[in-house]
Amino acid sequence: GETIEDIGSALKTIYKRSQGLSEFVSAYRNLTLIPKPKFKIFSIDELFSRVEQLMESKLKEHGIRLSWSVDPKTLELTADPGLIEQVLINIFLNAIDALTEKENPRIDLTAGLNDSGRIFIEVKDNGKGIVKEALDNIFIPFFTTKKKGSGIGLSLSRQIMKLHRGAISVQSSTKKGTAFTLKF
Repeated sequence: GETIEDIGSALKTIYKRSQGLSEFVSAYRNLTLIPKPKFKIFSIDELFSRVEQLMESKLKEHGIRLSWSVDPKTLELTADPGLIEQVLINIFLNAIDALTEKENPRIDLTAGLNDSGRIFIEVKDNGKGIVKEALDNIFIPFFTTKKKGSGIGLSLSRQIMKLHRGAISVQSSTKKGTAFTLKF
């Protein structure tokens, strides 16, 4: 009887370990198989509208208010809309996680031109922020502070921005929230 219990326990351990390895391989594959961007000109206003539609149920589920603005309203971007949408979704998912148990949770999405005339997109939340020790590592593949995170979302986002000859940066305060900025 004890031997059967030991075998059962060993099989459960092997099963869990193989699941973990399978998830790792899948995450690694996603990180290394980023498609080559298919550049086209599109409206940032339309991009924000699509992201809002895609994230609407998650935002409602968590009681998060989303506001977004584009200045000028006719601002257009030359990029791969699907890949940039994926970057925004990755950032939104992190923001939603950071806003758990926050009173009056909010995400502000803005786009415009910086002082150099380059397009930027900013995703800002009023969540719990990122601790300084983790801030230096958040773009490293497989680094995560989440119990259920794979640690590839922000790393993937950085790779996508590099493919667009752009950059992604972050500013965070554990008292005020986090702001991710995409610069094109």
